[in-house]
Amino acid sequence: MNTYGRALLIGLLNTLQVAVIGVVLATILGALIGIGRLSSNWLLGKLTVLYVEALRDIPLLPRQLLFWYTNLQGLPGQRQAWHLGSIAFLSNQGIKLPELDWRRARI
Repeated sequence: MNTYGRALLIGLLNTLQVAVIGVVLATILGALIGIGRLSSNWLLGKLTVLYVEALRDIPLLPRQLLFWYTNLQGLPGQRQAWHLGSIAFLSNQGIKLPELDWRRARI
């Protein structure tokens, strides 16, 4: 099998794997939230109603922006960056990888 066909097959399999996992987890979360809304427990019912209404009222793009912004702000600063393998670093500034300089050095 040529490399393009192999890459396409691997991409398709990865997409299917993520889709199946997403459908299963979304079904479980939806069932739990639905049961929580029907619960006779006052606090649980109000929390699930608040969760559902908040997600319905916020459009997808601002919700995604808020999610990623708050997650990136929780990362450490540059001096305390997390090591990803031996050469990559993750901080609140992003992922830093070494840059290859293909130009010849001038003497």
